[in-house]
Amino acid sequence: MRDLIVAAAATVILLYATQAQADGMTKTDLKSFKVTIRVFDPTKGLESGQDYVLPVDSPDAEHAIASTTANAASFTKKADGGKALPVASTCIKVEAR
Repeated sequence: MRDLIVAAAATVILLYATQAQADGMTKTDLKSFKVTIRVFDPTKGLESGQDYVLPVDSPDAEHAIASTTANAASFTKKADGGKALPVASTCIKVEAR
């Protein structure tokens, strides 16, 4: 029971610390970027892909690229009829907006 109480207290402290950190960052601390990524079939080459231009608010260009490329997996079709599809993504361009 004691371990459960300690774990619950640690969780509450972590939540408040995270919220306090988020409250300290304002929208003006973030910069606006347009990140162009290409989702493609690696067996067919980079030219086989489709480009997506996504608006991103991020502390810097490197973070904008990393977060957008990582999120590409969430909107990429990964299977067709139970068969895995080969898919890859890369950043093509990042620019201020």
